[in-house]
Amino acid sequence: HITVDNLVEEHYSRNPRLVNGLYQWGYIEELGLGIDRMIEDMVNAGHPPPKFESPGHRFTVTLYNARDEARPPEPWENNMNERQLKALEYVQRNGSISNGDYRQLCQHVGPETLRLDLVDMVNRGVLLKIGDKRGTRYILK
Repeated sequence: HITVDNLVEEHYSRNPRLVNGLYQWGYIEELGLGIDRMIEDMVNAGHPPPKFESPGHRFTVTLYNARDEARPPEPWENNMNERQLKALEYVQRNGSISNGDYRQLCQHVGPETLRLDLVDMVNRGVLLKIGDKRGTRYILK
């Protein structure tokens, strides 16, 4: 079951035969990449990520033209460590952050600690994880 909250992680084809045909004919490149690609392209272009809403029986995607420079809510800042605040500032300036970017920001901290910082920010709903493995980027949620 796909919801707005799990849209990036879950992939579902209502008509798998139609999707397979479109894939075979070259109309789609890979199954399940549409939402991921939309988010990544928006962030790479310097825009905020799309906003997905599902009120009632409709589904709405809002694409923004300019980056929102709003700061995160005060309660998040009070519960984040200095590294996480540094990562958040980086995302606000650059649109996204990778694990490698974060390691450059915090060179004297171990990679596992930094990975756990990013996981924590995703779990809190501050960041959204896009992609996987070496292509993973984190954007403001």
